[in-house]
Amino acid sequence: MEDKALTIALEHDFSVPAERLYEAWIKEDDLKNWWHPSENKLVNVAQTVEEGGDIRYEFEGQNGKSSLIITGKYKEVKPNEKLVYSWNWDVSAEGVEKSNHELIIEFVANGDQSKIKVAQDNFENDESITPHKEGWVKALAALDEYLKS
Repeated sequence: MEDKALTIALEHDFSVPAERLYEAWIKEDDLKNWWHPSENKLVNVAQTVEEGGDIRYEFEGQNGKSSLIITGKYKEVKPNEKLVYSWNWDVSAEGVEKSNHELIIEFVANGDQSKIKVAQDNFENDESITPHKEGWVKALAALDEYLKS
């Protein structure tokens, strides 16, 4: 029997236009203000937001040392509408395996408001989904708070 990859799918409504939501998702200054996976600080963003463009996010932990690097490659870029890219975690913590996922991020316009749809795939089991899903819920809430400020 062949295992099927499992997927997370989340949605969140925002009180800003899709263009502003998209900008907050891709711009370094915005990202550093709201995105802190596992309480890590985003210290470097290197990305080319175009099809085939590379992604590299570097984080440091509370001890000030490198803790996490996320790399990927954009597969589809539709400004203000959709991003599809590979999402590869390299965590320095012992016992944490590297992970390779694909993200599909959709920005849905609704006048002066918007919605984001996040799908992350390639999970091997339900146990591996839980921390990622919790992380996305926190991240989207932090993004919402940031955009309201």
